[in-house]
Amino acid sequence: MNRRYLITGCSGGGKSTLIERLAQRGQRVIREPGLRVIHGAGPKPWEDRLGFFAAAHRVSLDDLANTADAKEPIFFDRGLFDALSGMASRRKVPISRLIQAEFHYAAPVFYVPPWPDIYEQTDDRPHGFEVALDEAKRLRRDLALLGIEVIELPRISVDRRAEIVLEAVA
Repeated sequence: MNRRYLITGCSGGGKSTLIERLAQRGQRVIREPGLRVIHGAGPKPWEDRLGFFAAAHRVSLDDLANTADAKEPIFFDRGLFDALSGMASRRKVPISRLIQAEFHYAAPVFYVPPWPDIYEQTDDRPHGFEVALDEAKRLRRDLALLGIEVIELPRISVDRRAEIVLEAVA
């Protein structure tokens, strides 16, 4: 049984904060591939967008391979879907052309919507909120194109968001 759950959504919406809270509650989590690429020697998305998505794709495949036999729930802060959605957008092809096999994550996918009240530009996120909104629209569109079951998390406290996620996978 697949127990890998994806938490996706635009940058600055609270995904990583939610992942940290799930980890604090004893859940197994996988940190965002893109941030690992940025903090490593990989391409930065503001310098080489397609190269960044390709690097995040490789990291995501490794994460999936390393969690293939998991019996307990694992929560992914972004993942293969996010990398492929970005690659499809840059290549101007539908995401269905890049997803070759199964979706790799269990239903439902948790979607974190744009949240202007908590959005911050950082060294890892130098773009403005408008770019985050565009990203959110792309991710939501691609989830719909693939027919993926989605739970959109409301703009509420991180503790309540964590409760919703844990209740949904129980």
